[in-house]
Amino acid sequence: MDTRFFRLTTSVGRLQKLIQKIKTEGMGHMDLKGSHTVVLCLLAACPEGLHFAELTERCELDPALISRVLASLTRAGYVNKDGAPGKYNALYTLTPEGLQCADRVNTVIAAFRQKADEDISPEELETFYSVLDRMTANLEGALQEKTTLFAPLQKEN
Repeated sequence: MDTRFFRLTTSVGRLQKLIQKIKTEGMGHMDLKGSHTVVLCLLAACPEGLHFAELTERCELDPALISRVLASLTRAGYVNKDGAPGKYNALYTLTPEGLQCADRVNTVIAAFRQKADEDISPEELETFYSVLDRMTANLEGALQEKTTLFAPLQKEN
């Protein structure tokens, strides 16, 4: 058994579940969903606004999900949509209420990030994120390569 692979997949899986739980529970206190987190934070970081395509690219989420999140945040009064109704080239910006909400979200994120980083030096964190980025890129590259690794197993007679 490849213990490194097992450790990586279980650790990343547990980490993803914890992050999702933090987002879901935290946003629930504001009557929002976990999927709203990244959109609010990105729009707060770009006061000039973002177009739909820019949001989907930066969030790395399904366009249909981004569409639902934007519609929900617009109905809640947190996001302005400037442009023709239903057009994907509209510009999305935060309202003053949206900015306040994003500030609250960023405060919670900073507190959890500080807790996660406890007893880890800045150098260790830099190394961790550098290695994580490279591993991700390596695995993305491996999936793009034409390989026989995923070829069906040959049954023995």
